Amino acid sequence: LALSESSFLFLNTYGSLYSLNKSTARINWFLNLNQSLNLDGSSLFDSKEIIIHKKKIIISTNPFLFILDSDNGAILSKIPIRSIIRPIVSGQNIFLITENNLLVCLNINTGKINYSFNIGNKIAEFLNTKKKSINIKFLSLVNENLFIFLDNSYVVKFYTNGSIKKIDKLPVNMKTSPIFINDSILYLDKKNKLIILN
Repeated sequence: LALSESSFLFLNTYGSLYSLNKSTARINWFLNLNQSLNLDGSSLFDSKEIIIHKKKIIISTNPFLFILDSDNGAILSKIPIRSIIRPIVSGQNIFLITENNLLVCLNINTGKINYSFNIGNKIAEFLNTKKKSINIKFLSLVNENLFIFLDNSYVVKFYTNGSIKKIDKLPVNMKTSPIFINDSILYLDKKNKLIILN
């Protein structure tokens, strides 16, 4: 469920997306995003949270990323790429991470890829070490920088152009996704203790 200026958006487990008018509760438009014709339990629709950016709707599914017109549901772009976490929108760009740890930046208006690279390779180049396997937990946008949180407590901070700004280590591992307030990061550790980093 998502909320735009004038409507509710509802995506069910079978890939049916509905736009409902907030005032009248009538259906504005309907779109089926599911590629499968089989509606048994094995074909349930897999997607990330709906993102609404200005007059566009972004939905990351398996196996496509859809960019839709929020007024009429028209498909503006259908890109054969899947994000393992909720994509992030900043300005004209969509940032996402694929199953093989590629950081991808797409233009929201054209659907064209601005850049795509392996995050593990970038980290190894930055540290001048051999590439190691990484597991990504969260992706956040903070002060126009991309923060990629790894499961080993490291945070890789990227400029939006794709170059690494800094790599930091958190004092304790994260259990929950981070919350950013002013210049502080808040999260719960594995013992449900609130951690506040300035």
